[in-house]
Amino acid sequence: MAIELSDSTINKLVDKLITKGKDYSETESEQKLRNTKALLQNFWLLGNHLDIEMPTVDEDVPLSKYEISLYSLLGYRVRTKEMLEFVTSIIDRYGELCKQGTFEDERRYEVIKKLYLVDRRLTRLQLADQYDVDEKTIRRDERKAINELSIMIFGIDALNDVSKTRRMTVHK
Repeated sequence: MAIELSDSTINKLVDKLITKGKDYSETESEQKLRNTKALLQNFWLLGNHLDIEMPTVDEDVPLSKYEISLYSLLGYRVRTKEMLEFVTSIIDRYGELCKQGTFEDERRYEVIKKLYLVDRRLTRLQLADQYDVDEKTIRRDERKAINELSIMIFGIDALNDVSKTRRMTVHK
């Protein structure tokens, strides 16, 4: 059974689809900006970014294109340092809260710490053996800790992201 649509109706449908697509992509890109797991996965690289010595720029000489790009790099470094200091204080506070809670709360913090933050990081399987639990339990601990850290780092926006993710998985 074919449906006849006027050009006007087709245009309205296309506009609606484009608008919905834009809304979805904006939401998706906002969530990427608040990707706590990516932040944790790259935490040590970000820290090492700060340890590398930067060339100096002579302030008395007019800036060349090279020096302008160095200033840009210095800006990246300053923002990285501020973000790492903030995230480190959040992670420390999260550890304090977890240590005041149940054994499972403390394990969640230790899972995040040992997966992402220590020099000799462990695998999920190694952590499962260490805590004598299934690897799925470690994955659940990791996911819950990342959600909790997201809320502590990004506030209400992260809470909205978590609820959207839950709604999407429920509707699939």
